[in-house]
Parts: sequence; structure tokens; C-alpha cells
Amino acid sequence: MVEEKYKESERKTRKATREKSAQYPSYELNACIDFVRTIDRLGGKGVAQGSLLSELNLKSALTRSYTGRLSSSKQFGLLDHKAGLMSITERATLILYPTEEQKDLQKEKLIIEAFRSPSLYQQLIRRFDGKQLPKQDTLANILMNEYKIAKNAKNDAAKVFVNSAKVAAVLGSDNYMQVDQTYTSLSWEGVPSEIEVPEGEPKTAVIGQIHSLKVGLSNRKSATINVPVDISKADIERLKKMLDLLVVEGEE
Repeated sequence: MVEEKYKESERKTRKATREKSAQYPSYELNACIDFVRTIDRLGGKGVAQGSLLSELNLKSALTRSYTGRLSSSKQFGLLDHKAGLMSITERATLILYPTEEQKDLQKEKLIIEAFRSPSLYQQLIRRFDGKQLPKQDTLANILMNEYKIAKNAKNDAAKVFVNSAKVAAVLGSDNYMQVDQTYTSLSWEGVPSEIEVPEGEPKTAVIGQIHSLKVGLSNRKSATINVPVDISKADIERLKKMLDLLVVEGEE
């Protein structure tokens, strides 16, 4: 009897002293997209928790992999969860079933929107967008010391952020974060994609305040480069460096 009271007291003490953490996605963006895809297979709207658990071969709604994906999907704006029923959001639906002619661009844009949704990520993007992201261990310490992420969760939180940024294609190989710039590049409308251009002969069109330069490449491929009409010489040099980087990566 005394021993049972001691164990119960010990459990309460551990629970009381357990480090609290600010909210953060514990599962990467691609895992959450797969999670809502499973919900979509069950109908997508008003899916009962029991049905989802059965589909995932899980016995308890308290399973960490389940609660983590549920919370993370909600933070990414992919899932609504009310009264025990789950429905995928319009964003998730369009990621799974894009409707625009340029479907890949629409999907990429929506994935960036999902990446920008968690409150923690909004703060990190404001801080690091357009800059080089710190190394993962340093980022983990920043999360703990400045964003109230628990010590035992900081490494996972940093890893999930970095990997989700890669899924959203906003983190380059040099760890340089470009969220707004990447999103804006997917937002131009009216870019001609059907014009046949002979190899090596560039064709330029002005769309609003943007130059659209389409260049014929080898093997009947083509590339379209969109730049502001008033682009500066410094930005042109930066574009040249980025193209040179693509060449170097392709040779590796």
C-alpha cells in the first residue's frame, strides 16, 4: 500500500516537472500530406477517428505517431478536426487534386503556403528568409532559448523545420532560405508555355512589369526565365551565379 502511494506520488511529481514546450510541428510536411491523403481515401470529410485508426492499423488515439501527425497536419492548414470528425481542408484538397493548367506550379505554391502556416514557422521565416539558415544543431539551440521549445524536443523541431523547408523547395543546397522569392516566382500569370522556340534562340515577352525570356534547350526542352522589367545589374549578376550553381550541381 505504501509502495503504491509512493509510485503514484512519483508519477505526479514527474508529470508536474515535465518540461512544457511551445507548439511546433513534430512531423514533416510530406508526412502530413500522406496523412491527409489517407483521410481522403476514407471520404475526406467528416471521417470518424475510429475509421482512421483502423485504416492506419492503430489501436489507440493516444499513439504518439497519430497525435503528432494530427497536430502537425492542423498546423500546416491541411486538416480540420472537430467533435472527433476529421476533414481535409481546401488547401489539402488542391494539393492532392490541383485544378489549374499548370498543376505542378499550383501544387508547389500551395505546399509553400502550408509551410508558412505554423505559428513557429512564421516567426522563423521572418527571421531567416533571404538569409543562410544556421546549422541544424545551432537552430535547435535557438528554438530552445528564444522560441520556448522544450530541450528534449529542440533537435526534432529543428530537423522537421529543415526537412519541411526542403519539401517546400525553399531551402537551397547552400542552406540559403528563399521563401517569399520562391513563392513569388510561382505567382506570375500568363507566362507563355506553349510557344515553340528553336534551340538556342531566346524569345522575350513583356507581361505586365515582367520580362518573360524563353530559351530553347537541347533535346527539345526549353526554359522560361521571368524577371522584373526594372531588374538591377546586381540582381542580374546574382541570377548568373545561380545559373552557374545549377551547372556545377548538374556535373556532380
